[in-house]
Amino acid sequence: MKQSYFSTQFCLTLGILAVLGVSLTASASAQHVITLTHYQEIPGKEAQLSQVIDHEVSQKLPGVKGVQWIKFFYNPSTGERGSVSLWESQADLEAYLKSDLRKELAGKVQPFIQGEVSSKGYPVYEPKK
Repeated sequence: MKQSYFSTQFCLTLGILAVLGVSLTASASAQHVITLTHYQEIPGKEAQLSQVIDHEVSQKLPGVKGVQWIKFFYNPSTGERGSVSLWESQADLEAYLKSDLRKELAGKVQPFIQGEVSSKGYPVYEPKK
């Protein structure tokens, strides 16, 4: 079985971005970290969830220490949503995961998501030239 740097399922952190329980290898701690988050919206709650993402999450996360960028995805046919984000370091990501802001945003998103949020994070690999 191939081992990844980390993989976590949890009952909802932010359900959107880099909101995951992360533990990368120690050697990756100073590297940039890419996070992939995936979740399912509750049918009939699309507009409410979009409102929270558009006016809360996407407005507040870019200002968090260590966030380089975040992009959201959404498939209206299936209700699948998620995000991809780049963090300066694992330490910045972990600080966010313990923050009051994460708790606040998770509380706003949670009523519109069903099931668990899945997240994966990877240290960024830069090919040698």
